[in-house]
Amino acid sequence: MDSMNNTTQPDLTLALPFHAYYQLYHTLAAILPPPVNDTPEALAARTHAAMDKVADMLPTNANEADLAAQCVAMRAQAEDVLRLLRKHQGDIMLEMKLNAQYNAMVRSSLAVLGRLQRTQAIRHKREANDATLKADEWTQHVVVRSMQQAMDAGPAPAGPAVPAAEPPAPAPEPAPVAAKPAPALAAAPASVPEAASMLPQVSAPVAAGLPTPAALVPALAPFRPRSTAEPAEANEPPRSLPTEAEYYALTYPRRAREIRHHRGLPPNCSFGPPDDELVHAIVTGSSPALRALDGANAAAP
Repeated sequence: MDSMNNTTQPDLTLALPFHAYYQLYHTLAAILPPPVNDTPEALAARTHAAMDKVADMLPTNANEADLAAQCVAMRAQAEDVLRLLRKHQGDIMLEMKLNAQYNAMVRSSLAVLGRLQRTQAIRHKREANDATLKADEWTQHVVVRSMQQAMDAGPAPAGPAVPAAEPPAPAPEPAPVAAKPAPALAAAPASVPEAASMLPQVSAPVAAGLPTPAALVPALAPFRPRSTAEPAEANEPPRSLPTEAEYYALTYPRRAREIRHHRGLPPNCSFGPPDDELVHAIVTGSSPALRALDGANAAAP
């Protein structure tokens, strides 16, 4: 019974192989900030102090040792930033930056330390059970053996060389397209007989009788009422004064009413006066539209 209770647990520190310690030492020595005194003795003292701090965290496998090294390196970086902060007192901007960096390093080191302690707590629970402990040891053995076999095998053999795909042949350049000549807007020059032959041939007598472009577009003169002194053109239809007078009365009732009231154009005529014949037709006309203007209730436009 006593022999069962006095069963000694294996020394887990021996489970960490030598190459893991070697890698941990050189990695930690490379990432630590330099000592204040740049001498070999100060460098060795710095590294040995860091290794003592790692050992105090009781790592028993490579994962815990790596977390412990990270925590120690962050603490050393925070202490170096604090030294620079004391050195550069008076520079407000630099002090603010260094103070922020110091706080970040301290928080990071404490976070890594908490992670390491939680990992160790989980390991302690698993070590309390012999079956779980043996399973973990076997898993660790298999993983290390597999990686060792992969390392001893060397690089993987190269497969069959795959011929590189040839680049596609460049597309042939399109043949230059000759520019089409613009249509001639005037007479073709004498140096181009082909263009001159395409123009219609017009004889001299016929060309002499053609009207000019100015003669084809009549001049637009401003409209003005025709007076009796101007003779009517031969092709103009005969004028119907009663129809014009009735149309004027329907279009301009106020003007027509003033003309009939004054028996002619009013003294202070404020509108464009019609010609004399149209005024006489408005005064003497008897159409319903003109007679309606004589009443007192004639509507204004």
